[in-house]
Amino acid sequence: LPPVESLELWLTILEPYSIEQVRAALSQHMRESKFPPVPADVVTRLPKESDGRPDANEAWAIALRGRDERETVVWTQECAEAFGIASSVLDGDETGARMAFKAAYERLVERARDEKRPAQWVTSLGHDPDLREIAVTEAVRTGRMQLAHARRVVPALAAPEVAYDTRIASQNLARLRQLTASISKPG
Repeated sequence: LPPVESLELWLTILEPYSIEQVRAALSQHMRESKFPPVPADVVTRLPKESDGRPDANEAWAIALRGRDERETVVWTQECAEAFGIASSVLDGDETGARMAFKAAYERLVERARDEKRPAQWVTSLGHDPDLREIAVTEAVRTGRMQLAHARRVVPALAAPEVAYDTRIASQNLARLRQLTASISKPG
C-alpha cells in the first residue's frame, strides 16, 4: 500500500472531479502508458475545469474587437488587461501582439484561478449603438452578462412597460379555473 501522505495528495488533487471522470482518466492512462500513473498523468486526461473564462485564443478574438472604437466589447478583466499590454505592439506586429497577449492573459488567468476569483465580465462601450446592442445581446445569450445589467447598458432591451389591468386578470383567472375544473380527473 502507498503511504497515507501519497493517498491524501491524490485525493486533494482529484477532489474537484467525479469518480467516473477519474476512472476514465486512469483507464486512458493505462491504455496509453506502460508506467504507473502519477497525479499529473491523471489530471492531464481529465476535462478542464471551466470557470467561465475563455481560453487564450478565444480571448484574443474577443479582444481584437476592441481595436475598432465603434465596437462594444464584453470581455473578462484579464482579457482587457492583457489587451492593454499587447496593444502597444499591435499596429506594427500582430503576431507579436498575439503572443504577448496570450502570455499575459494566461498569466493573469492563472493568478486569478489560484486566488479563486470568479470570472468578471466587463463591458467596454463602443460608439455605435447598433453594434452595442448586438454585443450586449450576445453577452446575455451566452451568460456573460445578466439581463438587468444589459438593460442599463442598452435601454432598448428593456421590455415595454405594460399597465396591469386587474379586471382582465380576474377574467383570465376565472377562465383558467373553469378550464381546469372541466378537465376530467383520471381514475
